[in-house]
Amino acid sequence: MRVLKTAPVQIRPAKADDVPKLCEFVEELLHTWDARTTAQDAKRVYDHILQSPQLGAILVAEHAGGVCGFAYVAFEWRSEFGGETMDLVELYVEHSWRNRGVGRTLLQELIGLARKRNIRRFISQVHPGNAVIEHALDSCGFDPERRTVWALLL
Repeated sequence: MRVLKTAPVQIRPAKADDVPKLCEFVEELLHTWDARTTAQDAKRVYDHILQSPQLGAILVAEHAGGVCGFAYVAFEWRSEFGGETMDLVELYVEHSWRNRGVGRTLLQELIGLARKRNIRRFISQVHPGNAVIEHALDSCGFDPERRTVWALLL
């Protein structure tokens, strides 16, 4: 039996006053992804999600010193899966908290949220070379799917 490392953090839904910290975190993700958006664009998305919980959820990992990570998921209804699905859009853990189980703890909370909502499928698209998230997903029971993602940037 595999023992999963989880972190000594509290997981809770994000609040409006968490958004500035999330925007700090997401700047690194946007740079890593070579995204064509800014932290200000992300702020608009986070504010919208917090005001429209039927569209998604944002959870934060918190310790005595403040927020050290977050996860953002989007909900979508798909006939292919017979109901609601959940897509992990962003997962970020502050550098000093990495390799301590924070990401896995966030994923476990999201799995619990998916079960409560009767989600049919929970997916995550992983950028090539991101072995850390692949390991975290694998340790939480995710299996890789072999699909090609096509996109049109508008």
